[in-house]
Amino acid sequence: MAVKQRTPLVNFDDIPGELPRDNVVPADTQLAGVAEAVLSKLNDLQSSNFTEYAIWRDLLAFTGTYRTFQSQRTVYDTLQHLSQRKQRSAFRLKDDNAHSEPRVAHSLADCSWVDIDVLFSTREDDDDLVGRCAGTVSVTLCPDGEWRIWMLRTWLQCFDGHGHPDVLDPANGVITNGHVEHTAANGTQTGTEHFDAVIVGGGQAGLSTAGRLKALGVKYVLLERHHEIGNVWASRYESLRWHTSKEYGVLPFGHTYPAEDDYMLPAKRIGAGHKSWAEKYGINVRTSTSVESATWDDASKTWTIETSSPNGISKLKARDLVLAIGPGHQTPISPTWATPDKVAASGFKGTLLHSTSYKSCKPWAGQRGVVVGTANTGHDVAEDMANAGMATTMVQRGATFIFPVEWLHAAEDLHYHADADASEADELTFTYPNKIMREMINRQVWAGIAASPDRFDALEKAGFKVDRFGDIYNNLYVRFGGHYVDIGCSARIAKGEIKVKTQVVKTLTETGLLFEDGSEVGADLIVLGTGFDHDFRNDAARIVGREVAEQMDSYWGVDGEGEVRGLAKFAGRKSDCIWYSMFNVRRQSADRR
Repeated sequence: MAVKQRTPLVNFDDIPGELPRDNVVPADTQLAGVAEAVLSKLNDLQSSNFTEYAIWRDLLAFTGTYRTFQSQRTVYDTLQHLSQRKQRSAFRLKDDNAHSEPRVAHSLADCSWVDIDVLFSTREDDDDLVGRCAGTVSVTLCPDGEWRIWMLRTWLQCFDGHGHPDVLDPANGVITNGHVEHTAANGTQTGTEHFDAVIVGGGQAGLSTAGRLKALGVKYVLLERHHEIGNVWASRYESLRWHTSKEYGVLPFGHTYPAEDDYMLPAKRIGAGHKSWAEKYGINVRTSTSVESATWDDASKTWTIETSSPNGISKLKARDLVLAIGPGHQTPISPTWATPDKVAASGFKGTLLHSTSYKSCKPWAGQRGVVVGTANTGHDVAEDMANAGMATTMVQRGATFIFPVEWLHAAEDLHYHADADASEADELTFTYPNKIMREMINRQVWAGIAASPDRFDALEKAGFKVDRFGDIYNNLYVRFGGHYVDIGCSARIAKGEIKVKTQVVKTLTETGLLFEDGSEVGADLIVLGTGFDHDFRNDAARIVGREVAEQMDSYWGVDGEGEVRGLAKFAGRKSDCIWYSMFNVRRQSADRR
């Protein structure tokens, strides 16, 4: 009997981890001297070298997964144990460029520390596989005058002799007739039916995974149901654009989008960038290919994946199966008053759509529009309606956290820009423990909100319920969205160009919506920005079957360490088969819809 794996959801506030306490690095600190002293301590480690509230996040280097350890004793004991088990080499200072020099980092003016970059290697007892690893040691000056390790971040860069996941030379693949015609670097001919890995889904996560597997010499194929890579973006609403910067959303190995592209990319340009990237790097793709099922054979330790395409039914075999299918965004959900039977019974004479079916409001220009929901998509659609001259109303259930886009872009532009290497930027940002990054961001954002209340006051005066000091990490990593990165719609609401209704909807009528307080809003078009079923098991079951899907761990939300559940973790077990649900949250999550 297969065992279900369920990691409990934990509130961020209940997870250990804090910023240095009332600490500022003295202006006259000799950083090089601090680095040498800390390096000496690292290589002759004592428990007293850590602060009481020490925290360590490891990405694959020691743990083979994503783990975060908290407290002086736990960090010391675990690092000592894993260093011995992994035959860790001595730490050495990273000094290959100016960016690696010891530096002062801070979160507002009253809290700072020194970051020191290090390199090391690992090796398994029974394996010649050598891991090349890097890390950043963050130290704080304690009241007794000693520099102690507050935070440690470590990550695996590559294995000797097995390529580098961030390095791949361009190829000359051309997407035609449902696949990329080329010979892969690993010698695999297009059409080969046996693979090390089969990737399902050709969006950002699937493409990133495929590119990295190719860089590592892994035999793979990527299956995409649309007839072209990037076409998934053509199915979205016409006004959609990334709220994040284009450099923050690049694919691996370089800058995905040309300089002339908009800073916030429209959907068509996102799709075009994905297609050109797949061609540039010769990604082994089969488009117009749907996955009908995937079954595991315990005897051969392989998956059999049945696919359908215009060429007919075919079967692929693979050791590993990667589901990059947009988990949690496959099945739209609607309010109880908007189910098909309720809509039919209401006699509603207008049009009701979920946002997944919405393309444009041009056919209703000048008429009455209602948007249900106030996250990113709801705001985008409402502004689209207002631009078309519609009498527009947003229906809001609970208070919404508003994140000014200029603050987001200022943070992104520090590390992700045309002159930066995205993989290096990831090492500087993504490697932070989630609890610590949350504390840093909240301090800075809340300070900004307190210093500029007018924009939020204006929204409240217009009847919009603002979660003023909201928690962006809770929205991103627990709620799966629900916030709005304000690219302009808030000003339209404040001016009264978009009305807000905060009453509970009672029912749909022939002419619009009736609310619990007896008020009504007429509508010719109603768009539901009410989200999706976020249970990834339901999405996966359509491919691997319910029995296997039920073994999978919960997806999204954070565990007791502050790590995202299901990310880089064992997702489930069927006999001796351990397999992963793989997806890309790097950077994308800031714009999660």
